Amino acid sequence: MDTDYTLQINLSPGDVRYAELTVPALIRAHPDASERLLVVDVCKPQRTGIVDPEKRFPEPAYSQRVARIREIASNLLAAGMVDRVELLEPEFSLRRRLSEKYLANVVQETHDYGGCALMAYLAAFELCNTPWLLHFDADMLIHRSTDHSWVSEASREVAQNPDLIAASPLSSPPLAEAQSLPSQGEKLAHRPHPAGWLSHWFSTRCYLFQMEKLKQQLPLLQGRILWETRFAKWLRRGYPRSPEIMLFRRMQSAGKFRLTLHDQHTWLLHPIDKSDRFVRFLPDMLSSVENGHYPAAQAGHQDIAMSAWEEFLAEDSANRLN
Repeated sequence: MDTDYTLQINLSPGDVRYAELTVPALIRAHPDASERLLVVDVCKPQRTGIVDPEKRFPEPAYSQRVARIREIASNLLAAGMVDRVELLEPEFSLRRRLSEKYLANVVQETHDYGGCALMAYLAAFELCNTPWLLHFDADMLIHRSTDHSWVSEASREVAQNPDLIAASPLSSPPLAEAQSLPSQGEKLAHRPHPAGWLSHWFSTRCYLFQMEKLKQQLPLLQGRILWETRFAKWLRRGYPRSPEIMLFRRMQSAGKFRLTLHDQHTWLLHPIDKSDRFVRFLPDMLSSVENGHYPAAQAGHQDIAMSAWEEFLAEDSANRLN
């Protein structure tokens, strides 16, 4: 089944050191996308109980990163790698509509209480012109076998099951033996499904949403999560909630699930450490991941094990020289 979907990637000033490498890799892994959209969020996170934007995002460094991420997005557009770039600036035109449509007009802030993106994820939903939205954060790494379309498999499963609303690929490189969960050390509840596992949790790292089903669940703030958000706003504590919490609480109350595929042709990796060390090894890591190669210690783990990768890449380089 050919799936009519938008490949959408979030970019922010925090992605400047690696976006020129990771974004093209994500695009290469999805050549069948109908449209490729970048949502570039350059809004500085607002002050919350735990975030002081003047200390966490000091000037002029923040404005310099804003200029650089805008340049990267423009270059990707000019090179024809993406079809559309949507820039979210402090008073972007969609802001009021997103608040009303998705957040019951209770939340107007652009970021959650921890300083992480909020409105950018909602903007992606709103800007999608296809029946399916495939979202990635810009720091994600993906392996996809060239002769296999995980999007087609996932969209077929979601479309045929009224309780499914979204899907994602295997969240870590596969283990040699059969896996009982999407990754090692899973703390979230999952139930088995013939194609993988079901969960109410919707990680914003990656998801494929069926847009018509999503629209039926709006606004995200309904029932208990709406009153919790109002109370948190009044207390000025833990407000605004993260988009993951909003999606989780809304879909859980509606009985909707995300499917994680157990198919091993496609899998993800996520960096916790984005230091100089990560950036230095990233080109070789991307090459290895695209070819389906990874350290044995990485199997079954979502978050990149940098020490294991450093050793693995050194051995690989030595073998090539010999």
